[in-house]
Amino acid sequence: MARFNDDGLFLQRGGRAEQRRRVRPILFFLIFISLALMILSRLHHSALNTVRWHIASSFAPMLQAATKPADPFRAIGRTISSQLDLNAELQRLKAENQKLSGWEWRAKQLETKLADLEALMKVVPEKHISFVTSRVIADSSGAFARSVMINSGSKENVKVGYPVINADGFVGRIVDVGPNVSRVLLACDVDSRIPVNVGANGIHAILVGDNGDHPRLLYMPDDAKIAVGDDVSTSGIGGLFPPGLRIGKVTGNLNEPRVTLSTNLGPLDYVSVLFFDGPARTLADDLRAERSHPAHATPSSKSAPSSKSATSSGGPGR
Repeated sequence: MARFNDDGLFLQRGGRAEQRRRVRPILFFLIFISLALMILSRLHHSALNTVRWHIASSFAPMLQAATKPADPFRAIGRTISSQLDLNAELQRLKAENQKLSGWEWRAKQLETKLADLEALMKVVPEKHISFVTSRVIADSSGAFARSVMINSGSKENVKVGYPVINADGFVGRIVDVGPNVSRVLLACDVDSRIPVNVGANGIHAILVGDNGDHPRLLYMPDDAKIAVGDDVSTSGIGGLFPPGLRIGKVTGNLNEPRVTLSTNLGPLDYVSVLFFDGPARTLADDLRAERSHPAHATPSSKSAPSSKSATSSGGPGR
């Protein structure tokens, strides 16, 4: 009987060892694939980007279909959380409504004065910015990147560099565009650099992401005076983003100031892509068009000097 038990224990241990030998190559293979994907994700080669976005476009319908069953549960969760604080929210809204009634009358007066001043100074009116609202179908955020994928692409006239916002404020910018999907680099990503204005004095700075929830403020003047709670918005310097997009408020140690974003970049459902073609984008598009069609510019550039030289030398007419 003891020998039988020993044989059974030996067979059991042998089976486990055999299972380990079978699982070990699979585990090494999965580790190798994970490391290869991490390395490829940090490479910014045009061929890799093309392959990546062909794959993303093919999987976009599946991702969009996979997120639809979770919509009722998200709605239920939002409803429950809002019902818990309904009384406090009602009192807060009543107080805000009283304040806004006074500010509404003041705002109408200021709008009238501003319109008169603009007409007097012949100010060029700002162009209307159109937009498209898109659904977030995938969140590719991790330890090395903070980005999301939306279901709008080049077919909806989305371009690289367009700013992305939601109801709370600035979200990020478009960095990759496919036919049906686009990737949005969030404002907290380590590769994000945003020119901003800080406070009522409009102090210029650069908002630099570090993959955390509170990006840093850098490159401010040495004599800049800011305070915790100062508003931070896009400055429009460089022409990449329109000025005045709300980003957040100053927080933390003023020796190394950071910004608490007004937008919760975690549970993003819908975002809006602004079709902002600033001067920097227009200049870049013109240069790209000249480089892609050099033959059209060459004959005109050659013909102008020849006609000029003919005129200066007298030509056949003289």
